[in-house]
Amino acid sequence: MRVLIDLAFRDPALNLALEEAILDGVRRELVPPTLRIWRNPRCVVVGRGQKPEEEVDLDLARRWRIRVVVRPSGGGTVYHHPGNLLFSLFLPLTGKWRSVRESQEELSGLLAGAVRRKFGLPVEVRDGGLFVRGMKVSGSAQLRRGALLHHGTLLLFPDVIPMEKVLRALQPGYSPSGVPSRPAPVADLSSLLGRDISLEEGVRLVLEAFRPLGALKLATISLREWALADQILSS
Repeated sequence: MRVLIDLAFRDPALNLALEEAILDGVRRELVPPTLRIWRNPRCVVVGRGQKPEEEVDLDLARRWRIRVVVRPSGGGTVYHHPGNLLFSLFLPLTGKWRSVRESQEELSGLLAGAVRRKFGLPVEVRDGGLFVRGMKVSGSAQLRRGALLHHGTLLLFPDVIPMEKVLRALQPGYSPSGVPSRPAPVADLSSLLGRDISLEEGVRLVLEAFRPLGALKLATISLREWALADQILSS
């Protein structure tokens, strides 16, 4: 399993283009199955089947300089911030990875198991999300394009901007014409545990969670992937 620890803040649109570029390499068998651990600066990521104006208070987002981008996978709108550690798994479409249900259960279950072992929290898995006492600490979405992209979030510590100020799904009168977001009460690991969970601790947790998928080998994003991401971004 190739591991990309990619924690630099950059344009969220470029980060999403990199997701597509890495997926293309796995699909073409140019690179092995890959785990990417990364972050976004403060931004809102809208699902493929949604309309940004129905999901985000765009005026407020502009005033607060919060980027709004659309990802290639489906699902609901997600608020990203520095305390939200992101992970992406790029896997060949073989065996259980062909099944949405089986792959969601397996991959979300691996992360849930790691959180239980490390922190002793009563984690439940529902619809690809991880919940502790009814509050969501992780969510995920998938894209299949010749290979599987399973990407998700893990809330390590809170942000100074509450997401209900930005996301329309958390406001009265929300009625989208596209795929609806399914908001749930959220919590971060630092608040649940009563101590600061560092970025390094979060990275180690994600590595431990997905170690059963194969021997982990640290690598860097290839020049081909950077070039393809730039092409995707420009198209």
